Amino acid sequence: MINELLGLGREVFGLDIAIVSRIQDNVYKVLYVDCANNELEAGAEFPLDNTYCTHTMLADRAVCYHHTKHSEIASHPCYQNFGLESYIGAPIRVGDEVFGTVNFSAPAPRDKFEDQDVDYVELFAQWIGAELSKQKTYEELHKNSKTLDKLESVANIGTWELNLLDGQLTWSRQTRLIHEVGDDFVPNVDEGLDFYKEGESRERISEAVTTAIEEGKPWDLELQIITAKGNELWVRAQGEAEFENGQCIRLFGAFQNIDDMVQQRLKLEEAREKAEAANKTKSEFLANMSHEIRTPMNGVLGTLQLLEQSDLDEKSKIFVEKAIYSSKTLLTIINDILDYSKIEANKLDFEHAPFSVRETMTSVQSDLLEQSLKKGIQLRTHVSDDFEDGWVGDSVRVRQILLNLTSNAVKFTESGSVDIELSQTTWEGREAIQFVVRDSGIGMSKEAQKRIFERFTQADSSTTRKFGGTGLGMSITTSLIKMMNGDISLLSKEDKGTTVTVVLPLEKSTSKVKQKRRGVVEVPDLSSKRILVAEDNEINQLLVGSMLKKTKVDFTFADNGKVAVELFKSNQYDLVLMDIQMPEMDGVQAFKHIHKISPDVPVVALTANVMTDDINQYLELGFVAHIEKPIDLNRFYRELTNLIG
Repeated sequence: MINELLGLGREVFGLDIAIVSRIQDNVYKVLYVDCANNELEAGAEFPLDNTYCTHTMLADRAVCYHHTKHSEIASHPCYQNFGLESYIGAPIRVGDEVFGTVNFSAPAPRDKFEDQDVDYVELFAQWIGAELSKQKTYEELHKNSKTLDKLESVANIGTWELNLLDGQLTWSRQTRLIHEVGDDFVPNVDEGLDFYKEGESRERISEAVTTAIEEGKPWDLELQIITAKGNELWVRAQGEAEFENGQCIRLFGAFQNIDDMVQQRLKLEEAREKAEAANKTKSEFLANMSHEIRTPMNGVLGTLQLLEQSDLDEKSKIFVEKAIYSSKTLLTIINDILDYSKIEANKLDFEHAPFSVRETMTSVQSDLLEQSLKKGIQLRTHVSDDFEDGWVGDSVRVRQILLNLTSNAVKFTESGSVDIELSQTTWEGREAIQFVVRDSGIGMSKEAQKRIFERFTQADSSTTRKFGGTGLGMSITTSLIKMMNGDISLLSKEDKGTTVTVVLPLEKSTSKVKQKRRGVVEVPDLSSKRILVAEDNEINQLLVGSMLKKTKVDFTFADNGKVAVELFKSNQYDLVLMDIQMPEMDGVQAFKHIHKISPDVPVVALTANVMTDDINQYLELGFVAHIEKPIDLNRFYRELTNLIG
């Protein structure tokens, strides 16, 4: 039961190692353990001072650390020796004695522990303490008592026996107590089965008895009974068969009241389900919020991109340029919120494909070069002489990490330089890439450095007022690095600058990496092509129409999926651009009809839905591509060129 509870605890807290310890004379002994790789076994002993539990014992209450490296115990021997970043534990009491601890830990940091997490671990400790108290009493009485009744009473376990030759059923006193019948009650087989709750419990025990008699198979089941006084209880029913000359002559077994244990377990499961439901609701809300914001943002950013390409005077060009910059900044904040929701819901997936790290670094430099030039600072890149390009991983997420760190460096540097250094190294026995982002900016105090990796937190309150931002960027960056099994470290001095080092263990690519085309894409000439656009939003129709007019393509709009299907039936098109959330018939349903009519016509999902699960669903259904809103004009023209240009 304790092992099951430890497994449940690991699941509740999302941690790798679960231990019940016995602590005596400053010695910490592992009694029970549940860990992912079986690297720790029961019976192992450590000096108490070398474990985080020393703080739990001193506090005499639940203690937790979500990121030891940035806590007051970073120098603790347990962290130095084992690198455990997260820990939560509570003292176990048996009677008046502190017996030991129940604790859960992992080498990776996690989000801060909430009050409900502390309640959970204390509930675990109380339950284990109660069971150990029972066990202790059981062992003492078993040693000293001569009567089975006393033993049964302490353990709350009764016995029973059924003689199949004469049909006589015998219950011990404790079995009668559990059923809440008197000492003079004489049970029979039918009455015994009738105590089990009608439905699943009664069906399972009947099937178990039949199977034991016919095949000799024992049973051990958790079932519900309704006692003679009408109380509903969870019980553990165990039984086995005795055979003589191939015939079953006797059934016997044990019967235990486990209602308290099951009720506690059900409460824990209910609490976990509520927490998971709350996380799911929050993630769905954030995803929906992202969609609702992206839709009008598509109109804003798309219109500005079209304006930028038109004939404007110098002053107007500056205004449009600043508006585009502000729009992209807002989009970055939206993406931060969405990424945070994915990480929190464990729904962030990583691509595994060859890519060029040099190209990733160059693209980051290109994106931030204009901003750095305006501030009068140098943005330089350096590649180690022995660096060999061509790695396998998620290029988008690697770029996100580097872009976030470098944009922070540029943001917080008023004069001097920002340098990006690329090299390769080994990390925990694996090949790895290493980025070092070094700036001569404002730097950070030691207190600020401790807070910088926490979500919704910046160096201090003035940072938000002066530089803006959500405070999610570094938290997301750190989460991405940890999810890639990498490492991030930071050195900083106030008014002297900051150096951030990132190590990402990746595989070397065995195939040649194709260089991606970058920069402004020429408007394709699609004068001989026809495109059907399914889009219900008038502003988006105007925007997409303006983008398509430049290509000289013949295009038609459908206000919803139903109209799109009808138009497709009666006309020939070379490409379909399909919005997803539309009235009458959504984009997915419309795609299925269109794909059935003509599977060779490419259909592109043009939508503000950007959750990984959604994108994967569209591609698995047969959409040839996904273009997110707000639409990036270069990406839009590039896809049109690839598909029908």
